[in-house]
Amino acid sequence: MSQSPLLRDTAAITVLFGPHAATALNNLAEMAGADTDWPGLPLHVNVSALSLTAAGIWLLIRARHATHRGAMGRAAGLAIAGAVLMPLLGQAADTAATLLLAGAGAWLCAQIAADTNTPLWQSRLASKVTRRWDKDAVAACAVVLAGHTIAMLSDTWIARLGPAVTSQAEQADATGLHNPVLFAAQALTAGLREEIPLLALPAVLMAAARRPAWQILLAVCVLRVVPHAYLGAAALSSVAFAAAAWWMYRVTHRVGPIIIGHTLFNALALTGPVGAAVLLAAPVVATVLASAPNAAPRWLRSKPNAQRPTEPKELVR
Repeated sequence: MSQSPLLRDTAAITVLFGPHAATALNNLAEMAGADTDWPGLPLHVNVSALSLTAAGIWLLIRARHATHRGAMGRAAGLAIAGAVLMPLLGQAADTAATLLLAGAGAWLCAQIAADTNTPLWQSRLASKVTRRWDKDAVAACAVVLAGHTIAMLSDTWIARLGPAVTSQAEQADATGLHNPVLFAAQALTAGLREEIPLLALPAVLMAAARRPAWQILLAVCVLRVVPHAYLGAAALSSVAFAAAAWWMYRVTHRVGPIIIGHTLFNALALTGPVGAAVLLAAPVVATVLASAPNAAPRWLRSKPNAQRPTEPKELVR
């Protein structure tokens, strides 16, 4: 397989997360006490809208050959929305751009994967989430939820490595999202926003390029940590749920349950101590369900593989 799909994967991730990652790394440097007054660095724009504009233009270029003309209209609408929102730095504008970018990112990644005949999911994403919700899907959701819970529990220990954001109040300060409704909207969109570009696309294209499993795991973990760099040392805990998500996607090739697991964690984290208490049961549930036909190592499966599967509130991820 040529390197072109991997280059397009890199380009897509750069478009969808590059501006946000630059801001996150800048916040990390500021947290560490470094001089962050970089001349000429375009930080005073709506970074989500910047990514939305670039993604919309890319989709528009791709749609010029599409037989369905509605695709051009949707792509143009995304690009125009991004351009309009780009100079607006308020919380509402940032949230609007982020929500639109989640959909644009899923669309772009699906098309890039389809170019290489390696679809990210079978049929439409919505139907993939709701149909065939069998034991494998429940296990995948539970394991991902457990990975997030482990990350949550390890934040306090990892925070000893250096400056870290360890509560939702501090996270709101770091992101500028003090409005609880807008904060929740972005948190509940994070599953769709992150799991497709940062997990499914690189995992599929790197596997198609015959890259070893350790390289794919390393890539998806690094890709998950960098956008969360604004959390400081606490960003390192992202490795736990990135690894859990990769494992589940690798054995089930189903991104829907992973998105649901991510979204469910953020929803529970938003509820404070009650949600945190519920989350503590996730590792137990994941262990019980780990004997699912496909969502487990061979030595842990209860059945042979019948068919190959194509205090403060806690942080939200």
